[in-house]
Amino acid sequence: MKDQKQLTFFLIKFFIIFLILSQIIELINLSFLTNFITFISASYLGLDFASSIVFVNGANFIVTNSCTGLVSGAILIALLFAGKKPTTGKKLFLTVFGVCFLLLINIPRVMVVLLFAKVGYDAELVHTLMWFVMSGVVLLIWYYGNKTIGIKNFNELI
Repeated sequence: MKDQKQLTFFLIKFFIIFLILSQIIELINLSFLTNFITFISASYLGLDFASSIVFVNGANFIVTNSCTGLVSGAILIALLFAGKKPTTGKKLFLTVFGVCFLLLINIPRVMVVLLFAKVGYDAELVHTLMWFVMSGVVLLIWYYGNKTIGIKNFNELI
């Protein structure tokens, strides 16, 4: 019963943290980041673009705040800070490392979606598949990050 209460409390904290962060991500002006991701991705693939819109085979792909990698970062932060361990300092370290890594690998993720659209594949399907890949990366960062800083028993996190 105690384990169930701890898990419930962990999940409540996780969802509260994630919902707050995801709302902040949607509400703030991230045009500098969306425009940068658009510029890098479209330029590398030889696609036309304007601000955060990429033009691919007659379709417009808009790089929104949700496309920046920060939502994946919000999931990682929620996983880290919903748990009891590690210490706050170690959670902050994992947050900085993890979010920076997610931002870096997000650019190739966007490029893959655009590339598949360019060659005529279903971009929505590829986008969904890439979201699952990023979710897996978040879990790997959380797992190996915690192992690296000395967490041996993951039950202690909850």
